[in-house]
Amino acid sequence: MDVFLMEVDENEILNYITEKYSEWRKPVSKDWTFQEHFNLVTDELGEMLIDLFTRYGISYDNFNLDNYFEPELPWWWFRLRRQYKNKVYKPLTVEMIIESAKAGRWLYD
Repeated sequence: MDVFLMEVDENEILNYITEKYSEWRKPVSKDWTFQEHFNLVTDELGEMLIDLFTRYGISYDNFNLDNYFEPELPWWWFRLRRQYKNKVYKPLTVEMIIESAKAGRWLYD
């Protein structure tokens, strides 16, 4: 399968994420993980990622949020919550967004 790299301004992506999503406008770095550096619940992170995918033309058909974040479940689903308790989630970095923007599609999973 061919991967065609688009010209992407990494600094523009970093600045956009800093302005729109970083607490106290702390400059975002490529090695930041969404799990550690963004204080958002899973639904808000999902909205943030859809915004980034759309803004930078990233096809995300094969992106699976469950690989990176624990789903939000109501407390009464405690049995289902237990199965997620020990799951190891993959790190999701800003660099992954940048590299996928260059390719025009989600490169991971």
